[in-house]
Amino acid sequence: MDRVVDDAPVIEDRIVKGYSPGQPIPDVDYAAYLRTLWGQFKDRTALIKADTGERYTYHELEDACSRVAGGLASLGFQPGDMAGIHCDTSLEAMVAFYGTAFAGGSMVFAKGSLTAREVNYQFKDTKPCIVFCDEENAAKAAEACKTIPSVKTLVIFGQNEGMMPFSTLRQSCPPAALPSVDPDSLLAILYSSGTTGLPKGTLLSNRNAVASLFSSRNERTKVVEQDDVLLGSAPFTHVSGLLFNNAIFAHGACLVIIASLEPSDMLPAIEKYKGTLMFQFPTFLKKLVRSPLLEKYDISSVKKIYAGGSATPSVIVEETLRKFNLEHFGQAYSMSESFGSGMISRRDCKDYESVGTATTLTEIKIVDVNTGAKLGPRQTGEIRIRSQSCVRGYLNNPEATASLYDEDGFLRSGDIGYYNERGEFYVVDRIKEMFKCMDQQVAPSEIEDMLLQHEAVKDAAVAGVPHPEFGDAPRAFVVLRKGYAASEGTAAELRALVSAKVARHKHLHGGVEFVSSIPKSDTGKSLRRDLRDAYLQRQAVRGL
Repeated sequence: MDRVVDDAPVIEDRIVKGYSPGQPIPDVDYAAYLRTLWGQFKDRTALIKADTGERYTYHELEDACSRVAGGLASLGFQPGDMAGIHCDTSLEAMVAFYGTAFAGGSMVFAKGSLTAREVNYQFKDTKPCIVFCDEENAAKAAEACKTIPSVKTLVIFGQNEGMMPFSTLRQSCPPAALPSVDPDSLLAILYSSGTTGLPKGTLLSNRNAVASLFSSRNERTKVVEQDDVLLGSAPFTHVSGLLFNNAIFAHGACLVIIASLEPSDMLPAIEKYKGTLMFQFPTFLKKLVRSPLLEKYDISSVKKIYAGGSATPSVIVEETLRKFNLEHFGQAYSMSESFGSGMISRRDCKDYESVGTATTLTEIKIVDVNTGAKLGPRQTGEIRIRSQSCVRGYLNNPEATASLYDEDGFLRSGDIGYYNERGEFYVVDRIKEMFKCMDQQVAPSEIEDMLLQHEAVKDAAVAGVPHPEFGDAPRAFVVLRKGYAASEGTAAELRALVSAKVARHKHLHGGVEFVSSIPKSDTGKSLRRDLRDAYLQRQAVRGL
């Protein structure tokens, strides 16, 4: 057993264990726990709407959520019922979700970027009785719900003919007493991105959310201080948005709600509201630090930035540290299925390639992909996670649920990584996106990181494509910066750059292709499979 300092992880029997505060997780539902916490911070500012300046104290937020719960009850909504939401990030969306939780119900999140067909798929799967939407997504929501008999009421954040204004619910009388629900009951359904098949509905219980919120409150490992102002650009309908809300609400800090991840929205909000803390997906962090607008705004208030959702290229970390006067830059690793349990950087960690150590009340092991045997420090295998925040499975998908956990109750992440002697973790890549060239494993993210260090490269993705001699071979799809031309000379430079840094099986034997853009998921992950499929289709047309 190896303990470094009091709040450092313990490595025991090849399992890395996060800090344990020695107190039980409260045996209550999520809304009850929130009300207990919010009661401690009544007069502190909880939420600010960046574009209008509208704000709620914690007391006002609790009152608004209670009124929404009362309004839902007047519509016949009962504890255990399901609501749906299809919108972009907004203050109203947050009040709708927490109000639904106050009413004892659950919510399915259908993000605003989805098409009507995709929303229909998710709502058919979950059968909500009430659906919330904003004006921008109202037409899609109405179209999606036409063929779903369970949906009785559409509620709009704004105005739309045939829909109930959300303001009506917010003006309702709060119930005399809010319901108490079973902590093991359903709180939310979050759908996967569907990058490896049809999206799966992840079942988040009240107990899962309480465990995550409780862990966020730990004084030794907390990310947020009470005086922090979080620039809330993480999508509310994505797990990251809910998690950072938890971190804010755990300490009575302030969340500034920003509708867009664009620098033109982020930077004015930083200056106006003196934001101290940001969570960014790497793709959007890159856009922010390279924006020509950066020099026009006062960003001196920002002291902490966390990146997560995918690997952050080292060149972007370096640019961030140069342009922001930070007290801490950290990485975070979690997934919808683990709901906040995972890894996060400690304040004393200066190894920016690490995604951090195990979060509070979390156990993590690395196992051999083929045998499942636990591995020791610096041995690469699949990351597996165990905590009370980990979800109970997938909706209407017993097969996927059965394969989600191993025999010891550890969540199979599908990611490859390792840890060092201090219990700090490093993520290599997704299992399904790694491939073999010359019978040896290739991690696309390693090559992408090198390509991004070239002055001509704006963005890059690597995928394995068929090779007559090597099986699969790395092919680079590259977006050039303005002023650089796509030429054989530039391609040769990129091939030489990679060849000088890594073993031969990682060289760009599959070639270099210049593209106008890299397809991305909503969280900024490169969709390598789309690039590979498009390449294979072009090869098939050419008869190759």
